[in-house]
Amino acid sequence: MALIFRNDYSRPIWAMYERYRPNCPDGGNWLKAGWWKIQPGQTAVVFAGDPHGVNPIWYAYAHSDDGLEWSDRFQELVPVRAFEWCSNVADTSSRTILMHEFVAASTNHTHTFRAP
Repeated sequence: MALIFRNDYSRPIWAMYERYRPNCPDGGNWLKAGWWKIQPGQTAVVFAGDPHGVNPIWYAYAHSDDGLEWSDRFQELVPVRAFEWCSNVADTSSRTILMHEFVAASTNHTHTFRAP
């Protein structure tokens, strides 16, 4: 399975995701990763892995340099630098974001960030 982020907004975005990862090494069952900088009209493969046993529920968040956010109600702590952490990990630079939930099929899935 591949998860692909697509930027259909007119500005660059920085995006992250969270996925089910049973027995994540630092504890918990979820893994969060980011930040991919994606230019307007471009895509980024943010996950490529075995489709067997992958939970179809994923979470994502993105923001642009003009302040627009793609968010919802699912809270997470993320740092300002690139990361790949278990969901219960944070550091002193971490801030709270609100992710949105989506369903990804067990094949390639493109998640698009569009202008509101």
